[in-house]
Amino acid sequence: MSVFSKLCEPGNIGTLRLKNRIAMPAMGTRLCGVWGEVTDALTRWYRRRAQGGCSLVMVEATLAATAIDNLRLQTRQLRADDTCYIPGLAVLAEAIHEGGALAGMQLSAGGGAQAKAGPWTPGFQGVQEIQPVSPSGVPAIGRSDRPRVLTTEEIETIVELCGNAAWNVKQASFDIVEIHAFGGYLITQFLSPYFNKRTDRYGGSFENRCRFLMEILAAMREAVGPNFPLIVKYSIEDQLPGGWDIDQSRALAEKLEAAGVNAIVVSSGVHGAKMPAVPPYFYPRGIFLPYAEAIKKVVGIPVIAEGRLDDPSLAEKALTEGKADFIYQGRALIADPDWPKKGASGRIEDIRPCLACNECRQSVHDLRVLRCSVNAAAAREGEYDAIRPAEVKRKVMIVGGGPAGIEAARVAALRGHEVILCEKNRQLGGIMLLGGIHNEEITAFAKWMVAQIKKLPVEVRLQTEVTPALVGSIRPDVVIVATGGTFVAPEVPGTERPNVFSAQDLLKLMNGVPVKKGILMSSLLPLAKRAVTVATVRRFLGSNFPIKKRVAVIGGQFPGCSLALFLAHKGKEVTVLEESDHFGKDMEAHTMVGLMAEVEAGKVKILTSTKIEKIIDKGVVVIDESGNKILCEADSVIVALELAASDSNLAEQLQNSGKEVYTIGDAKSFRRMMKAVSEGYVTGHNL
Repeated sequence: MSVFSKLCEPGNIGTLRLKNRIAMPAMGTRLCGVWGEVTDALTRWYRRRAQGGCSLVMVEATLAATAIDNLRLQTRQLRADDTCYIPGLAVLAEAIHEGGALAGMQLSAGGGAQAKAGPWTPGFQGVQEIQPVSPSGVPAIGRSDRPRVLTTEEIETIVELCGNAAWNVKQASFDIVEIHAFGGYLITQFLSPYFNKRTDRYGGSFENRCRFLMEILAAMREAVGPNFPLIVKYSIEDQLPGGWDIDQSRALAEKLEAAGVNAIVVSSGVHGAKMPAVPPYFYPRGIFLPYAEAIKKVVGIPVIAEGRLDDPSLAEKALTEGKADFIYQGRALIADPDWPKKGASGRIEDIRPCLACNECRQSVHDLRVLRCSVNAAAAREGEYDAIRPAEVKRKVMIVGGGPAGIEAARVAALRGHEVILCEKNRQLGGIMLLGGIHNEEITAFAKWMVAQIKKLPVEVRLQTEVTPALVGSIRPDVVIVATGGTFVAPEVPGTERPNVFSAQDLLKLMNGVPVKKGILMSSLLPLAKRAVTVATVRRFLGSNFPIKKRVAVIGGQFPGCSLALFLAHKGKEVTVLEESDHFGKDMEAHTMVGLMAEVEAGKVKILTSTKIEKIIDKGVVVIDESGNKILCEADSVIVALELAASDSNLAEQLQNSGKEVYTIGDAKSFRRMMKAVSEGYVTGHNL
């Protein structure tokens, strides 16, 4: 019997019997066609998640009323608002069923003021301007364009279209429908007094603001019949002044149960609010559990919880303590679709950790298809999901034990190649050793990677500097150069002062390389003899010594901003200094919301268009865009600039000798974790 007996226990949602308590929520992928139709790539994506062992796969937000709300939430979004979509949806439902899960679909009444992806006719973006719709013309958070107000007749049409879409979904053999009423989209805007200023029967009182949702529910129930399960996912609080709150949510929960809803899914926030609906790594696990618990106290129908519940023990505890009845695993099933099977069999150490970095969400927001930082096969199931034995076994030498090198070693070994992994430092991990300082999930992923290659016939050679001579002696068939990047250092006076330290210094200490300068360095140096761990560095950065209260961070892109966010959470007063006129250009949107919350709270100050002149005891002397010299007072200074491509010429030397050589990761150019892991996976897969 599984140690997670509650997670593995069957359960009911209305008339639907689920084989366990683990379900996959709706998440956008951009894998459908340009007209909103099902594609082979989308079908493969959902079949693979179903094969991993979860009981229910909820298909991404699918539009139900494009005739009225004619803007897409995303450039490619699934549709169910016409019978012409039924055949494709039926293929999708069939694939999920064949994978071993029940099939659900989340239906959206529209994006409302948040819709921005252009009209539904491809090629008319920038030519055919369509104004977003809304209850009363209030713009979405962070938007300046004012949406038009829906008429009563249009609202009634949307209600009718939602009923038709639910019928289409049932005809396509889906088992359950979820109403999309969270995240700040159209139904959310009707519910929230922040957005809804109407004075007719759809606005004003609580009853009137709920009317749009309740009428949609009634239309769907009439369309699908009394026994077909309908559930609602809504934001318990929208985190906006004078907006939707938990008391209104409890009252709505009671109304929904009385109206025949079969389950409630708890979410929080709207996009752009201080509490994002998809909480990144710096929010605690189980952050929405108090909301689920509050709703469970007022209803008897099942409550589904989500929000960083990817730790099986925490998910099990939430169920055992009665805080929820089912668990949505979202990003965790992107990172590892086999999470349910591995958890059920007790193979917790084999679950590939999710970083909660939200790069999967950012890739979708950036007009690309979904990608994952730790699972390169995600959304590329047709090309890369199956790792098959190589027809010809080869000797593969990998230079560098960072994320790109380890992943290449893992996949190449799984294919049956003879793999030798060389790392010049005394431990594997590379840049992940530093990434774990601001995101401890990166440390967990590094440990997972190392544990996986230990289970494989990979020869690991630590403290090994690879030269052409060594390569000549080993005589590999293939050499993969993954030597990482080079840290950029500001060429200004004062970088050697004792109040300054850099990422380069920390990485050296973690690998036992002596570093003589700096208060932090001298404090950690005695520990370096046995290894400075990420936990040790996090403890030092979070204490009053040696990093003082006031910290200046040089570098305002992802490395510096992420570190500033971490330090602010540790109670530091942080000033970020960025030479360009923009900061956080490569920051994920939800993480940026967290950073800006710290800026608004006064814990982080960001100075752009700022040139570093010198570092002194009292802080950093900078020159602003007007040419004025300013002293940024700080007790400690941290250099957190981006990496440059490795300056190693090993790859060039080997190529000149006629070897088959591949350069991947930061050795090629500065990459984020996603690129490094992907290049390692693909290179190993294609050998």
